[in-house]
Amino acid sequence: MSLRGKEVRPLIAQELHEKLSIMAEHQGGEKMLAALAGRLLEKQIVAEWHEFSMLLARSERLGKRWKAVEAVSQADLFKGKT
Repeated sequence: MSLRGKEVRPLIAQELHEKLSIMAEHQGGEKMLAALAGRLLEKQIVAEWHEFSMLLARSERLGKRWKAVEAVSQADLFKGKT
Protein backbone atom coordinates (compact mmCIF):
# COMPACT_ATOMS: atom_id res chain seq x y z
CA MET A 1 0.00 0.00 0.00
CA SER A 2 1.33 3.45 -0.77
CA LEU A 3 0.75 6.29 1.66
CA ARG A 4 1.50 9.63 0.04
CA GLY A 5 4.47 8.25 -1.84
CA LYS A 6 5.88 6.18 1.01
CA GLU A 7 5.41 2.47 0.68
CA VAL A 8 4.46 0.23 3.59
CA ARG A 9 3.56 -3.42 3.24
CA PRO A 10 2.33 -4.68 6.59
CA LEU A 11 1.48 -8.32 7.12
CA ILE A 12 -1.78 -8.76 8.98
CA ALA A 13 -3.50 -11.81 10.36
CA GLN A 14 -5.90 -13.62 8.03
CA GLU A 15 -8.79 -12.86 10.38
CA LEU A 16 -8.06 -9.12 10.21
CA HIS A 17 -7.70 -9.25 6.43
CA GLU A 18 -11.12 -10.89 6.14
CA LYS A 19 -12.67 -8.18 8.30
CA LEU A 20 -10.94 -5.48 6.28
CA SER A 21 -12.20 -7.06 3.04
CA ILE A 22 -15.78 -7.06 4.31
CA MET A 23 -15.54 -3.39 5.31
CA ALA A 24 -13.98 -2.47 1.95
CA GLU A 25 -16.68 -4.36 0.07
CA HIS A 26 -19.32 -2.17 1.66
CA GLN A 27 -17.39 0.96 0.68
CA GLY A 28 -16.96 0.25 -3.00
CA GLY A 29 -15.50 -3.17 -3.56
CA GLU A 30 -12.04 -4.74 -3.58
CA LYS A 31 -10.56 -1.58 -5.11
CA MET A 32 -11.19 0.16 -1.77
CA LEU A 33 -9.22 -2.40 0.25
CA ALA A 34 -5.84 -0.62 0.05
CA ALA A 35 -7.39 2.82 0.56
CA LEU A 36 -9.31 1.64 3.62
CA ALA A 37 -6.25 -0.11 5.04
CA GLY A 38 -4.24 3.07 4.51
CA ARG A 39 -6.81 5.25 6.26
CA LEU A 40 -7.06 2.87 9.22
CA LEU A 41 -3.27 2.69 9.50
CA GLU A 42 -2.96 6.48 9.36
CA LYS A 43 -5.58 6.88 12.10
CA GLN A 44 -3.75 4.43 14.35
CA ILE A 45 -0.36 6.08 13.75
CA VAL A 46 -1.82 9.49 14.62
CA ALA A 47 -3.35 8.07 17.81
CA GLU A 48 -0.10 6.35 18.82
CA TRP A 49 1.93 9.49 18.06
CA HIS A 50 -0.41 11.57 20.22
CA GLU A 51 -0.01 9.14 23.11
CA PHE A 52 3.78 9.11 22.63
CA SER A 53 4.03 12.90 22.50
CA MET A 54 2.03 13.22 25.73
CA LEU A 55 4.37 10.74 27.41
CA LEU A 56 7.34 12.66 26.05
CA ALA A 57 6.05 16.00 27.30
CA ARG A 58 5.34 14.50 30.73
CA SER A 59 8.83 12.98 30.89
CA GLU A 60 10.46 16.27 29.95
CA ARG A 61 8.52 18.07 32.67
CA LEU A 62 10.06 15.57 35.07
CA GLY A 63 13.52 16.40 33.75
CA LYS A 64 14.04 13.34 31.58
CA ARG A 65 15.12 13.56 27.95
CA TRP A 66 15.53 10.71 25.50
CA LYS A 67 18.14 10.57 22.75
CA ALA A 68 15.49 9.82 20.12
CA VAL A 69 13.75 13.04 21.04
CA GLU A 70 16.58 15.14 19.66
CA ALA A 71 15.17 14.60 16.16
CA VAL A 72 11.76 15.96 17.13
CA SER A 73 11.71 19.62 18.10
CA GLN A 74 9.50 20.95 20.86
CA ALA A 75 7.86 23.20 18.29
CA ASP A 76 6.61 20.15 16.38
CA LEU A 77 5.20 18.62 19.53
CA PHE A 78 3.18 21.63 20.58
CA LYS A 79 2.14 23.17 17.25
CA GLY A 80 -0.42 20.46 16.55
CA LYS A 81 1.86 18.12 14.63
CA THR A 82 1.23 15.43 17.22
